Amino acid sequence: MLPGDRDTTVAVARCDDYAPDEVDAAVRRAVDLVGGIGRFVSPGESVLLKPNLLQGQAPERCVTTHPEVVAAVARLLVEHGCRVVIGDSPGAGIVYSEANLRRAYARSGFAAVAEETGTALNYDTGSQIVAFPEGEVMKQFSIITPAVEADAIVVVSKAKTHMWTRMTGAAKNLFGLIPGLEKPVFHFRFQDEYAFGRMLADLNECMKPRLQIVDAVVGMEGDGPQAGSPRTIGVILAGSDYAVVDTVLARLIGMDPLEIGSTRSAAERGLFDPEGVRTVGDDPAEFMVPDFQKPSTYTGGRTGVWRRVVLAVVQRFGRTYAPRPGVIASSCIGCGKCERICPVHAITVAEGKATIDLSRCIRCYCCHEMCTEHAIALSRSLTGKVLARLLG
Repeated sequence: MLPGDRDTTVAVARCDDYAPDEVDAAVRRAVDLVGGIGRFVSPGESVLLKPNLLQGQAPERCVTTHPEVVAAVARLLVEHGCRVVIGDSPGAGIVYSEANLRRAYARSGFAAVAEETGTALNYDTGSQIVAFPEGEVMKQFSIITPAVEADAIVVVSKAKTHMWTRMTGAAKNLFGLIPGLEKPVFHFRFQDEYAFGRMLADLNECMKPRLQIVDAVVGMEGDGPQAGSPRTIGVILAGSDYAVVDTVLARLIGMDPLEIGSTRSAAERGLFDPEGVRTVGDDPAEFMVPDFQKPSTYTGGRTGVWRRVVLAVVQRFGRTYAPRPGVIASSCIGCGKCERICPVHAITVAEGKATIDLSRCIRCYCCHEMCTEHAIALSRSLTGKVLARLLG
């Protein structure tokens, strides 16, 4: 029996580019299709608008939620009488400080959004413990203060592939509520992508965002969430449930929703049925990109008997199959982000260059995710290449 208050509807609204008027119209249409903004928030409420900030990059790189989408959602909330704060904790490896927040907000265009829309930017770097006794793998979380103090959370995520979780959309976006340098602890504790997905499901169930908007106008394919390439999808998605929205997003980029750990966890808990998800608005078939490039760590979704056998071998000998990170010395600037983020302390920086101890590496790819210089390369061993060919 599915919970009665969970809506399995996702709005799909065409949006061909980031022209302000087109984005604004698409966001308003998507939200109206799922009940209108008044269904999710009330006048006078304080709302944390949670974009994908990562560590702040120029909008054209498609690393962060596009500022025009953030602005459109912010205007909608302000017009409804809400008090809006835009906030996120930069990715792991980045110190959660006011200086780093200011830098990230400026680079991503969110500072300009706040000025234009009359919303506030969060500079409070505190955090609080939030109990969640009903959690499956987490009974409490350390959450950034603006999320704890807000009456409601509205998530505005970016459609991207992800080296670790395969895809980052609605559910993964909420990981930004964990203070920056506390994130590696989760990678150390949950070293399997599906275990990590169960944690993300707990986090979303704990914080209960009221509205999900996905910027899938131009997504990132390949080795996301930072080192991939822009790829047009052409839609704005909206819905109330993280797993339901991510189900539609996964199908748009040619993935089985149950490959995504958080979505699979929600389905296994009986929170929703992927086959029961319905869409309103435009036909999602018009926007599906079946050849959307998957990350180099991708092993595919549902498989035949032979591939299941190979996948079993892959899971048993994960280190052998998984791509290994290596430092490109000519590109490394010795910034130390990779050293700070590594959950098992396998990276050291000496004489201005990083080195990786592969015997300790757990292949979480946090170093690759956070390197803005593209100085972390991924490669497979000979055995790994053979396994990859068998799965290809």
